[in-house]
Amino acid sequence: MKKVVLAGAFLFSIIVIQAFAQCNKTHYRCTDQFSKEQRGAYWNLNNQSRSAAFEKGKVYEMSFIAYEGFEYRLSTCSDVESANSVKFELSKDIVVRVKDKDGNTNIKRQREVIFDNEDDGMTPYVLFTTDKTTKFYVAVNVPATGSSENKKLTNTDNVCVGVLLEHRKTEKLGF
Repeated sequence: MKKVVLAGAFLFSIIVIQAFAQCNKTHYRCTDQFSKEQRGAYWNLNNQSRSAAFEKGKVYEMSFIAYEGFEYRLSTCSDVESANSVKFELSKDIVVRVKDKDGNTNIKRQREVIFDNEDDGMTPYVLFTTDKTTKFYVAVNVPATGSSENKKLTNTDNVCVGVLLEHRKTEKLGF
């Protein structure tokens, strides 16, 4: 009985690893969207970049930490040939003061969208900096049509999506 349980757990873990491994390098393809000059600019690959298989037409969110003193380039891509770019939003939490019906002031966290690529002509990337270390969120809208180039996902409702995060030190200006 113990051997059967161990064998079952082993097979289950192989299936889970295989499911996540099928798209594990998609975020590297995001650099194909850049011009030769943009690719030639020195950017470091950030270890918070992610790739995974997602269901078509769904919205998925990931978070990452951006540190003060760095410039970031965030780009998204998919392995769907017909999709020119993936819709995404970059946001962060802010603290706002809200008055209730009794006139008391309460402090609430609220998500603020900083960049929506749909408002910017579906550009596949955004450049940004932060004045302090902050947690950011990326909501990725997976293409609803098209088929994955990944042979294991061809006849499924899943496609590979990548979020590439790159960084470089900003030059210190002023005093």
